[in-house]
Amino acid sequence: MTNNQTIGETMSSPIDYTKMAATLDYAALEKKLEQLTQRAPPRKRKTVADILEPLRERLLDLHSKGWGASQLADELKTAGVMVSPARLRECLNYWAAGGDRAGRSRTRRRPKYAPSNTQPTITAGHPGRGNESQTGQRVTTR
Repeated sequence: MTNNQTIGETMSSPIDYTKMAATLDYAALEKKLEQLTQRAPPRKRKTVADILEPLRERLLDLHSKGWGASQLADELKTAGVMVSPARLRECLNYWAAGGDRAGRSRTRRRPKYAPSNTQPTITAGHPGRGNESQTGQRVTTR
């Protein structure tokens, strides 16, 4: 894009890659890309896991000794680290697994109790027919 082109002109007109290739300084571009490989990519934003990384081993130790994620989150909040118990629990589980659980989705747990209206109903066979199973076949006994 030249200095006299506007963004609107570039968006509406096709880019001439032949002209761009003729004017491109490949040696300078290669040098720039080589410099980029020498440094870490920029991170735009820190996460709570990044902030807690230096405390990782201490938090894992406290958690293994019986401190719950909500208790640890409350203590961290008093120290100025705003973290929810759920997010801290995710970090602790991730760290405890050695970081190999990245990208896995959480499994949905069933409730411990089933509401009374969702229990399966067992229907008897045909009423009045003594030795029949639920499928309607006669059961013989000897």
